Amino acid sequence: MECLNVIKHQSLLKLCFSFIVCTSFTTLSACNRKQSINNLSVTSLDPSNISLEVTILDTGKSDCIFIEIGDKTIMIDTGLDRNGEQILASLHEKGIDHIDYLILTHLDKDHIGGADIILDEIPVDQIIQANYSKDSTQYQEYIDALSRHDITPLLLTQTMNLTINDAQLTLYPAQQTEYEQSNDYSIITSLIYGENSFLFAGDAESQRLTEFLTIYPSTYKFLKIPHHGKDNDVLPLFLNTIKPDYAVITCSEDNAPDQKVISILNQLGTQTLLTSDGAISIKCTENQMSVNQQLTQYISFESN
Repeated sequence: MECLNVIKHQSLLKLCFSFIVCTSFTTLSACNRKQSINNLSVTSLDPSNISLEVTILDTGKSDCIFIEIGDKTIMIDTGLDRNGEQILASLHEKGIDHIDYLILTHLDKDHIGGADIILDEIPVDQIIQANYSKDSTQYQEYIDALSRHDITPLLLTQTMNLTINDAQLTLYPAQQTEYEQSNDYSIITSLIYGENSFLFAGDAESQRLTEFLTIYPSTYKFLKIPHHGKDNDVLPLFLNTIKPDYAVITCSEDNAPDQKVISILNQLGTQTLLTSDGAISIKCTENQMSVNQQLTQYISFESN
């Protein structure tokens, strides 16, 4: 049996296997795919029982996440401006023609850049955004799109709890009105579905992570690592508190996560995926989770 293995930073093997790309989703448990960071083991699920799916797109050093819960769709962030058409194509591919909730964790260009493009093409019922404004081209394009479509976003100032079908979505806003780092305005989102728990931490840095740990120190099965895997003074404590079984880092080849962060995740036994290797799909029943990745990196073939 042949097995796919991701190869990174191995120039000799890159020369041997360059331009080989896998373009279909592969269940990683079936081929024992080995990451350069960690092995990933998953459970094979009965498709008829899957009722929640999370998709984390490979948009480089930016964030765009779809959460599908039955007939409801939540989007967290909209990537960079140049990601807009890619995001629309992914929505269309999945048959999504309507967004129930769009959560904009904060207003940096790599989180709201594609918002205007999406709003011009896809109906959105409610937008929830961090409670501040920003002087940037991307923010102004977003504001102009809101005006075109007569949308008033909810500026989140208090913890918000939503029951969406059988899932519990909780949005935790920043606790202060001003921060030195715009990343610390990030809305942190918790999703609980049966025995599965997800935490999406935006770009939260030291101040914001400290706030969250004070309010809701808990473990989660899945973590979207904050700020593209960049280290800060509080992140080690945060990771050791959350203790995720699975983690995803949104990054690009040119903007890799800090090695210290990878080392901590390895020590915790967390199975970690990078979006620079391809888009990631997490499918759930009420008590099981299956994690798959669409490979876009150099690959090799080895016999077992």
